Amino acid sequence: MTRRQKKRMLALAGSLTSIICVGMLIGTVYAQTLEQEQQEEAVVQEIVLPDVLEEETKQSTEELNAEDEYEENLPDDWNLILVNRTHPIPEDYEVELKPIGSGHQIDARAYDDFRAMIQAAKSEGIYIYVTSSYRDLDKQTDLYNKKVESYVMQGYSYENAKEQAGQVVAVPGTSEHHLGLALDFVSSEYRKLDEKQENTKGFQWLEEHSWEYGFILRYPNGETDITGIIYEPWHFRYVGLEAAKEITESGLTLEEYLGAEPVSEGLARMEEQEDLESRQKETGGRYTYDTEEE
Repeated sequence: MTRRQKKRMLALAGSLTSIICVGMLIGTVYAQTLEQEQQEEAVVQEIVLPDVLEEETKQSTEELNAEDEYEENLPDDWNLILVNRTHPIPEDYEVELKPIGSGHQIDARAYDDFRAMIQAAKSEGIYIYVTSSYRDLDKQTDLYNKKVESYVMQGYSYENAKEQAGQVVAVPGTSEHHLGLALDFVSSEYRKLDEKQENTKGFQWLEEHSWEYGFILRYPNGETDITGIIYEPWHFRYVGLEAAKEITESGLTLEEYLGAEPVSEGLARMEEQEDLESRQKETGGRYTYDTEEE
C-alpha cells in the first residue's frame, strides 16, 4: 500500500468516526428532548385534567342551580291560588268552609256569589246541581287510587296507569277541590260527568254566565298541555268577579292568565332536573348534559 493510499484510508476512517460521533450526539440530544417533552406532557395532563373536571363540575352545578332558580311571580290572592300537578297545595293552607246543601261545602268567601249564580240560573228555568265540592286529602287519595286501579285493569302498566289517572283525577295534593273553590256541576237533564255534559242547558248557561259570578270553566277543551287535566265541561272554579271577567274575555286558561308555566313543560323540567341530580350523584358531581349528536 502506497503512502498516498494510507493517507486516504486514514482520512476515510476519520470521516466515518466523525459521522458516527455526530450521529451519537444527535441521538442523545433527541432522546433527551423526547424524554423532556414526555415529562412536560405528563405535567400538563396532571395540571389540566383536574381543571377540566373542575370546569365540567362547575358547569353542571350552574345548570342545576339555574333549574333551582326557576321562579314564577304568582299572585298571593286567596281566590287566585294556582293548584295543578306542578303547583301543589301549600302545606299551611287552611280554609273556612260553608255548607251549600247535600253535604257539599265551599269556601265561605265564595258562598254569596255561588248562591246568586244558582238562583239566577233557576230564574231562567235552568237547574244545575253540584256533584262534587270540597274534598279533603283522604277523599282525593281514594279517588285517585281507584282511577289508577281502573287503568291497571285495562292493561296499563302501573306507571302508565298513574300518568293517565293524573290527567283525569288530580294527584293527591294537587286538586283544586281541596281549596274549596272548585265545583263539579251537572244539569238536570243529564247527570253524568263526561263530555256530553257540554250539550246540556246547564253547561251552556254556565259557559255564558258563570263569569258574572266569579266562576270560570277551569279545564277547557284542547288545553291539557297547559292545565294538565283533560277537558271537563263540568268543573268550574271560583276566581273572583274581576279575574273571571278578564279570563273569559281573553280566552285564557288560569295558568296563562297568571303567567304560570304550562304543566307539560313544568313536568318535563322537573323530570330533567331529577335526572340531572341522579346522574350527578352517580358520577360524583361530574355529569353534564351530553351534546346532542347531529
